[in-house]
Amino acid sequence: MKAWIEARGHGPVETRTGKSGQFDVTVDGKLAYSRYETGRFPWEADLEKISFG
Repeated sequence: MKAWIEARGHGPVETRTGKSGQFDVTVDGKLAYSRYETGRFPWEADLEKISFG
């Protein structure tokens, strides 16, 4: 996911692993995706919906 986001000119991207395989992804210091909130790994369509504003 990090490479996918950075390849589109966004970043820096940071991933943080938590309990039970949960993780958060932040882009430019803002939460971009949370597996904890969604309960699943993102599909490419989910990544395309991330707001980088």
